Amino acid sequence: MYTNVLNPPYAIHHAADNLSARTAFTNVVHSNGLIEYDTHNLYGTMMSSATRDAMAKRRPGLRTFIITRSTFAGAGAKVGKWLGDNLSTWWHYRSSIAGMLNFAALFQVPEVGSDICGFGDNTTETLCARWATLGAFNPFYRNHNADTPIPQEFYRWPTVAQAARNAIDMRYRLLDYFYTAFHQAHLDGTPVLQPLWFQYPKDANTYGIDMQFLFGESILVSPVTQENVTSVSVYFPNDIFYDFKSYAITNGAGATVDLSNIDYTEIPVHIRGGVVLPLRVSSAYTTKQLRKKDFELVVAPDRSGKASGSLYIDDGVSITQAKTYTALYTYSGKQLKVSTKGSFDVGGLKYCTVKVLGVQSAPSSVSLNGHVLASSAIAYNSTSHSVAVNVTQPLTSSFTLKWT
Repeated sequence: MYTNVLNPPYAIHHAADNLSARTAFTNVVHSNGLIEYDTHNLYGTMMSSATRDAMAKRRPGLRTFIITRSTFAGAGAKVGKWLGDNLSTWWHYRSSIAGMLNFAALFQVPEVGSDICGFGDNTTETLCARWATLGAFNPFYRNHNADTPIPQEFYRWPTVAQAARNAIDMRYRLLDYFYTAFHQAHLDGTPVLQPLWFQYPKDANTYGIDMQFLFGESILVSPVTQENVTSVSVYFPNDIFYDFKSYAITNGAGATVDLSNIDYTEIPVHIRGGVVLPLRVSSAYTTKQLRKKDFELVVAPDRSGKASGSLYIDDGVSITQAKTYTALYTYSGKQLKVSTKGSFDVGGLKYCTVKVLGVQSAPSSVSLNGHVLASSAIAYNSTSHSVAVNVTQPLTSSFTLKWT
C-alpha cells in the first residue's frame, strides 16, 4: 500500500490542483483510526449520523428532523436530503425531478427535495410559479435561495402566490395518503416517489421518462417543463386515469397525449385507477390544524372495477408508537368495505363523504351497512361521471357501502 495519500499515484482531474484543495486533507486521521482518504465520501453521512444521535439524546423517544446535502448509502435511515445549491434555471427545474427520483426510489432517501425556485441567480415569475407547483410533490418542500439574488418568497408575485396555494391545497389534502406511503417505506422500503416504470415494468416506453413521476403509488404528476408554454406532452400507460380535480377520465393507450391551456397556477395531476384515496375534506395552514379536518374517500376503480387503499395514522412525533390507527379499503362489484383497527385516539374525526369515480349513470339505490340511504344523501354528477354519498361515519368505524 502506498503511504502518500496527499499525492496518490492515481491523480483525478481536479481543477483545484491537489486532491485536498478546498476540502479536508486526505491524511487527516479520524478518532477511530481511519484516514480521510478512505472515508471522504462517507464524511457527510458520518456527520449526519452524529447529529442525529445527538438530537435523539436531546429529545429522547422523539423523531429527529435533519436535512443534509452530503449523503452516502444508508443515510436515508437517519436523515433527509436536499439536492444542493441549484440555480434558478429551467434546466435545474427539470433535472430536480430525476434527482429526487434517484434518491427516493433508488438510494432509499425518501425525504428529499430541491431548492424551490432555485438557489443561485435570479428566478422569474413563471419559473417560480411552475416550481411552486412541482415542489408541492417533493417529499421535502422548501423555497430557498441565496442572499444575493432577488427575493423569491411565493407572495412576491400574485401568479406565484396562487400557484403555491393551489398546489399546497392538493399536497395537504393528500398528506395522510403520503404519510401512509412513508410508513410503508419504513416497513419494507417501498419508494415514496416512483418513476413510471416501477408500476409499469413491462412498458418499455416508460423506461426513459424522467419528467413525470408517481407521488406514492397512485398519483401521477406531469409538470409543464418548458419556459413560456402552457402545454405539456404526457405519457399515459395502458391504464385508466382520473383528473385529480375534475375527475375526468383518461383511458391511457400507452401513448403520449398533449395537454394544453395549463395555467401557470396549475399542474396536471391524475389518479391512477385502482386506488381508494383517503383525503382530508379541505386543506389547512398547519399540519396541526389539518389533523382536525375530517376525511373523504375517493374511489378510483381500475378497468376491472376494483380498487384498494389504506390509511395509517400515529402521533407523528414518537419513534416507537404506543398506539396506531390503520384502515383498509377494498372496492369491488360496486361495494366498498372499510375495515379499521388500532387504538390510537383519532378524536371525533369522521368519514364525511365517499366519492366513486367512473360511474356512467346515476345509481338506483345506495345502502350503508344494509340500510338504504335517502336520495338526499346521494349526488350524481353527469359531467364528471362520479357519485358522492354522504356517509358521516366515525373514523374508527368499519362499514360497507353498496350501490346498484
